Amino acid sequence: MYFDVDLPEKKKPDWKKFENDVADIFEQFGYHVERDIQFKTSARFQIDLIAYDERICFFVDCKDHSYIPPAGEETFILKQKIRADNYITLRPELAYKKKIVLLVTRNKTSSLLNHTESVGKVLGVDINALADLLKNVDLYLNELYIV
Repeated sequence: MYFDVDLPEKKKPDWKKFENDVADIFEQFGYHVERDIQFKTSARFQIDLIAYDERICFFVDCKDHSYIPPAGEETFILKQKIRADNYITLRPELAYKKKIVLLVTRNKTSSLLNHTESVGKVLGVDINALADLLKNVDLYLNELYIV
């Protein structure tokens, strides 16, 4: 049996680095970012990122899965909506902003790629398309999953 010592060992991606990369993209577009928010209302909750500017507040769930089927994306988004609803009760200053739940994945996700105007919701976006979403967020505001 032979082993190729030149092949790099496959490393598991650094999840926190991924979350920080997502936060950096929001910051590049002028959003204030809060990371790893942990709180308790009727239950204990955690939100990966909250990114907001003067008019929009994103509740971001970062997922590092190699593949998430569309039904899985929707499940993640619905759970994030529950967390966002609970968090808003603790942060009344966010009440006047448009509140958007967003799933950001490391790998391709179907939601934004298959998005058709006036059809369905934009449930998620992969990290490579996040900048395009933020650049064109006004085009998607009526389609995004609003809390």
